[in-house]
Amino acid sequence: MKKTLFAIAMSAVALVSMSCAKSSDSKASAEDQAFNDSLAMVLGRGQGAMLNQNMDQLPADERAKFEKKSFLRGFKEVIMADTSDVAYQYGVQIGLGFARQIKALYAEGVDINRAELIRYFSQAFLQDSVNSTQLGMDMNEMQRLMGRVQEKSQARQMEAAQAQQAAREAEATENEAKGAEFVAAQVKADPSIKTTESGLAYKVNQAGTGATPTETSKVTVHYTGKLIDGTVFDSSVERGEPATFGVTEVVPGFGEGLKLMNKGAKYTLYIPANLAYGNNAAGSIPPGSTLIFDVEVLDITE
Repeated sequence: MKKTLFAIAMSAVALVSMSCAKSSDSKASAEDQAFNDSLAMVLGRGQGAMLNQNMDQLPADERAKFEKKSFLRGFKEVIMADTSDVAYQYGVQIGLGFARQIKALYAEGVDINRAELIRYFSQAFLQDSVNSTQLGMDMNEMQRLMGRVQEKSQARQMEAAQAQQAAREAEATENEAKGAEFVAAQVKADPSIKTTESGLAYKVNQAGTGATPTETSKVTVHYTGKLIDGTVFDSSVERGEPATFGVTEVVPGFGEGLKLMNKGAKYTLYIPANLAYGNNAAGSIPPGSTLIFDVEVLDITE
């Protein structure tokens, strides 16, 4: 299992910490120096390669903007820092935490003035004593303001969802109209295509024999599912293996078509969106799509 970038970075820190746990003489022997150089080489080369290998684990939006030179600049600044200065290390860690929080707030539409934050932080941090009353008031106010951030975020998410829903419905309406027009043209061109009361259109390519399936039947079929532009979205034929399922385990139009068929029958089913996935997208199937299935019934069992 791949490690995350953070986990790899932490493993590198752990290795460096172990190697630095014991102090060494300022004047290392040639043997010790060779060992130290070898460790620096394999540690740097190994961890660098592991991070490079796992770049694809970054979120897509961050990976698109990731500059390796910028990463190395930050990496070098931290590696070359005075690790004996504990206060500086804490400052780096807490500053990075603040930076991540500010970035998260920016994603929610809140643009924090970093210079002002640093100014107020420094004033409070450098005071000789803490005013507990003021601290309590600030904590309450911060909680209230963060509540407003959450409310705004939820409102934006709702607006985005509504916009997506409207776009999906508009796309579905357009696709339904195109599908209906397509099927009508097929029926007009081929009088052998029949239409049921529900709106399912079907063409008998080959008649079968025996009984037709019921609601409780399982059927074994070969099928190819297409959109009206000919795009194949699913096919047991291409997989080279027939499918077995219950008549009620498929979209309503497919199930209705199966109940018209018997063993050995080959039909083409034209399923309108209201008998398929409606306004919902399903994998590569756009919302409002009319589905076309070429179906051959191989077996029927109860």
